[in-house]
Amino acid sequence: GAKSSVQEERQVVWQPLAPGVHPIYSVAMTKDGRFAACGRSNQISMYDLATRQFVTQIVDTAQKTGTAHRALVQSLAFSPDGTRLASGSFREVKIWRQEPGKAIARKADAALGAVVSVLTADGKQMISADKTGALLVQDAATGKAIRRIADVSKAGIKLISVSPDATKIAVYSVDGVISLWSLQDGKSLASKAAVSGVYVMAWTRDGKAFATAGEDKIVRLWAMPAEGVIELALTKELKGASAAIKVMVPGAAPDELLTVSENGKLLNWSVAAGKSAAEIAAPGVVSVDVSPDGTQLATASSDGVVRLLEAKTGKQISELRGTVTAVQKTAGLEWTIAAQSLEQTFRKTVADRIEAQNKALDELLKKANETIATLKKTLPEQEKALKPLTDAKLAAQKVQDDVSALITKAPGGKADAALEKQQTDAEKKLEAATAAEMSALTAFSALQRNEKDAEADVQRITEAKTRNTSDLAKAKAAGEAAKKLQDKASADLVAAKQALATPGGKLLAVRFSADGQKIGAALGDGSLSVWAAASATPLEQQSVAGTFTSAALVAPANGTFTASFDNGSACTTAPPTRWVLERVLGGDKSRVGFADRVNTVRFSPDGKTLATGGGEPSRSGDIILFDIATGKAVKTWKERHDDTVLSLDFSPDGKLLASGGADKIARVTDIATGKQVNLFESHTHHVMGVAFRADGRVLATAGADGVVISWDMTIGERKKKIEGWTKEVTSLQFIGATAQIVTSAGDNLVRIVNDDGGEVRSISKLPDFMQSAASTATGGTIIGGGEDSVLRVWDGTNGKEVAMFGAK
Repeated sequence: GAKSSVQEERQVVWQPLAPGVHPIYSVAMTKDGRFAACGRSNQISMYDLATRQFVTQIVDTAQKTGTAHRALVQSLAFSPDGTRLASGSFREVKIWRQEPGKAIARKADAALGAVVSVLTADGKQMISADKTGALLVQDAATGKAIRRIADVSKAGIKLISVSPDATKIAVYSVDGVISLWSLQDGKSLASKAAVSGVYVMAWTRDGKAFATAGEDKIVRLWAMPAEGVIELALTKELKGASAAIKVMVPGAAPDELLTVSENGKLLNWSVAAGKSAAEIAAPGVVSVDVSPDGTQLATASSDGVVRLLEAKTGKQISELRGTVTAVQKTAGLEWTIAAQSLEQTFRKTVADRIEAQNKALDELLKKANETIATLKKTLPEQEKALKPLTDAKLAAQKVQDDVSALITKAPGGKADAALEKQQTDAEKKLEAATAAEMSALTAFSALQRNEKDAEADVQRITEAKTRNTSDLAKAKAAGEAAKKLQDKASADLVAAKQALATPGGKLLAVRFSADGQKIGAALGDGSLSVWAAASATPLEQQSVAGTFTSAALVAPANGTFTASFDNGSACTTAPPTRWVLERVLGGDKSRVGFADRVNTVRFSPDGKTLATGGGEPSRSGDIILFDIATGKAVKTWKERHDDTVLSLDFSPDGKLLASGGADKIARVTDIATGKQVNLFESHTHHVMGVAFRADGRVLATAGADGVVISWDMTIGERKKKIEGWTKEVTSLQFIGATAQIVTSAGDNLVRIVNDDGGEVRSISKLPDFMQSAASTATGGTIIGGGEDSVLRVWDGTNGKEVAMFGAK
């Protein structure tokens, strides 16, 4: 009697979220561990884990709210190459694309004949001295000439130094003349002759004076000339250096200078006090810079190593080595080593199983052969014993036949009492003889069947052993091949680490970034390398072809580094990347059928497909796959679960998709056919997380029932039920190509376990319910977030917290 009705879609009336609602429901990290993202309320925050800094708040500019979504951010995932970020919210998914800044590398025009070059503080202009003694002012990015200041020194120019405000340039000539020039109009402002033995020049940070130093161990300060004064005035001499001064740069304070002497003594001079405030051992230092806050020093040494030091004590904090390429190579080798270790373990397990099976088959074969041998001995005896019984039966049959013949011949064909008795006796004897023969025949036939069965067993066991021999050989060969790959990768890793420990190229200049979080170094091969000061991680590298003897390095406020080399070549690192909205899937204007919240998003291993999971609570669990290039839905599996889908993961080969739902079930679907491959039932509550191991042979599932279960995908059965949590296990991820799983849980716990149940490490006593965690492939960095809205970063090797980011 129910009446039909037309389904109507409810129009959502959006209201602002309460100010106190800002939990982290999802975190994500790029594969290389460089960037991390977390969703707080309807906002997405991006962090640089190398510099341990907040990078940006990702915003959909089409919304007036200045947020990423209108509703809570439920899910996040980076693409494998880290260039895209997918975020899921109520009835929509947004894909954000990383727009990298453009780096610049410009080779000098040889016709200009530059012999030394410097840069303005903002990195926009380069001033070079040429062989004729002229100054060339150029656009640093394009090399376009802005002006030429001729006849600066007929003897030739040895050193130049530009003022912090880029209005003046100090020049030291080969003939010992110091001169000051205006960069705006190219006019000479003042000069001083007969100043010999100058090795270095530098301006104070406030630009009120510039200094010269060199062979005589004295730092001389030259004041800005008054109008109409044409001779530079020496205002102060700083004495106390114990050897010739080869390096001089501005200090952290406006009137401070840092110098490094030939004997490896670093002095921090106060111009106002006229003396050195501190002395630090700095052997072999060819360039130095101080952090903006004055707490750290970066030094470039003649041994090719950049070092980060404490400014007060000179104590080394870290050595900055390697490049992004070297780090990627090392990570790839470590992945190979771990993956081949998994492969060897699997192949050994297979080989052990086959060998154990062969032992059992050998026992069965032995018994079958013993049975055949016994039967071959017993059957002739049984056959021989059968003949008398057959003869007895024939004799009894003859007696009966003879009696029957006598009865036939009797009068009327009727037997008398004597014949009847004979007939009865004959029948009894025949019956007994027949039964005896039948029993013997049955036993003989059974023995014959037993012999045939034993012979069939021998054949079957022999065939099984033949197959096992082949499979065993394949397993051992595969294990040996994995061992060779692992050994080669291990050797290559040792070589790579040795290369990192080996002194690098010739260092020319070192510089802190404007915020003090990065350190750049220019080398004689034309390369410009940048590291994170907090983690000593290589961040980027640019280069320009050539071999150089000197370089200038500046770090503008936009976060870049620009290096200029002696012949006028220059290169600039890329400015910070931006994250822009590339595409919206679903939403009010789309017909994509997101019934409710999108609880999980996951990129395929090749980055070409995005899988989304959601559904209508208590009614359906839907999975939709989108083509990243077009944004079109390519697969839609409605009601794949009986309740909302909460977690997804692709198999390493991209052919399978695992899903976990509020229906307490984990399913594995063949993507090509859409058919269910596995159904795993063991959890007694929501399946909050699913994750394939790197070899695809194990699937792990996390449950709101407080357990993690590992499943053997080769046989489709449960491998291990892992316990130890008191509340919901909210997420899980395999760490790289290992059997280790990082988990987050509601009992304020981030825990690492093996897929066979062993605990590796536990980060406990966290302040609140943890909703999500992620790890780098090496396990070196772990992040986690939860209800307290704090993104935490730990050193995965020891569980020590290295950074903590609250809501902005």
